[in-house]
Amino acid sequence: MEVRKKIAILGGGVTGVVVAGELAKDNTLFDVTLIEKSSVLGGLHRNFKKDGLNYDIGAFVLPTSHSLFKTFPEVKKICLQIKNNMGSVTLNGNIDKYPCTISGYIRDNGISGFASACLNTILCKFQHRDRSTLPSFIKYYIGADIYEKSGLRGYIERLYGMKDEEVDIEFATKRLSEIQKAASIKAIATKALRGRRTALVEPPTLKEVVVRPSEGFQKIYKTVEKTLIAQGVNLSLNCEMKSVNRKGEGFEIKFAEGTKEYYDRVISTIPIEAISRLIDQPLQKQLEYKKLLSLFYRFSGELGYDSNILHNFTNKSPWKRITTFSKYYGTYEGDEYFVVEITLGDEDKIDIEQQKQEFERYVQNLGLFQGQLKFQGSLIIGNAYPVYRRNCLQGVVDTKQSLQKWGLELAGRQGEFDYISSYDAAANAISLANKIKADYCN
Repeated sequence: MEVRKKIAILGGGVTGVVVAGELAKDNTLFDVTLIEKSSVLGGLHRNFKKDGLNYDIGAFVLPTSHSLFKTFPEVKKICLQIKNNMGSVTLNGNIDKYPCTISGYIRDNGISGFASACLNTILCKFQHRDRSTLPSFIKYYIGADIYEKSGLRGYIERLYGMKDEEVDIEFATKRLSEIQKAASIKAIATKALRGRRTALVEPPTLKEVVVRPSEGFQKIYKTVEKTLIAQGVNLSLNCEMKSVNRKGEGFEIKFAEGTKEYYDRVISTIPIEAISRLIDQPLQKQLEYKKLLSLFYRFSGELGYDSNILHNFTNKSPWKRITTFSKYYGTYEGDEYFVVEITLGDEDKIDIEQQKQEFERYVQNLGLFQGQLKFQGSLIIGNAYPVYRRNCLQGVVDTKQSLQKWGLELAGRQGEFDYISSYDAAANAISLANKIKADYCN
């Protein structure tokens, strides 16, 4: 009888649990161990709890086609289906549908301004046909006028935490592919001629979406944990690794309590710096991340908007997005509750009180949150967003390739240092699991 291959998966986020779940379906082939330093699964899918309320660290709206549900179909049953209603605060401080609409642009810039923007978009087809930088890529499709006056440029710079021309084009277009599909002058003109006062830039196509249950993400990941255990996956939670070394054709992992285990393959979904330390291999290039600061609130009064998620397209205040959980789960003791996201660089000195006061002052000056804001607390995530600066892509590629040549398999946003959604991360995880199966079955 053939001995099962021992596979270690480092990290218990979406990517880790999906790879483990897919491999465990063939438990005659694989002996799977999932190693997670936290006491719970989920990665950034976790909640900040305060006064009986569950706050997410960001906005997690999952399409029903999400690969997490393909691997763990029982999870979809406990999630809550919602209407994906997203809005934005425009450059002029008005509320619009996300990211921006024809009617909203006309309201802010007038009919003549919209007509001028359409002509400008045609001109930009010639001026920016090379599409070699992030600004030229976007201007080619929607024109310089719309890019600037819609507030899209300010939002992108807030999203990446740097000037738009500094962002690597190949990296950024992964998150802006919808512009290529829908934000051309042809699409805009067609909508206008048909009298459709719809989006200038189309939002992601998420017709059927769900959010986690009101009890929090742990209800999801407790369900995932039970399934993995039933499938025979070895779950090593609250587990600290000391080193990962090559041993023959495989790997030896040493743990903090002094034990050692041998594995045929190691799949890393943890940050690249962390795995580099474990294998004692210095990085060829220092990787850059942006921090995520989350501010949690309760509120009694008039919100001033009806969106589940509200994006900041102004050019003044640093907050990026508001996710209003009471739009999903109902008010709590009559109060709305929400999280505010702010992207910060490693070099930024974080003054929570200053960020809090800046946000409250600005949104109330816009006419939003007319009532009593009740600050509930904050949380900072260090390696929240990988950053690719222009002309630095090859250095990142070389760094990852050196780890792969050493013998590791990298997966997920952190493991691959890639700014991808959880949707793409889970889909990639299934592809990786299928590749591993093929390696042993062919």
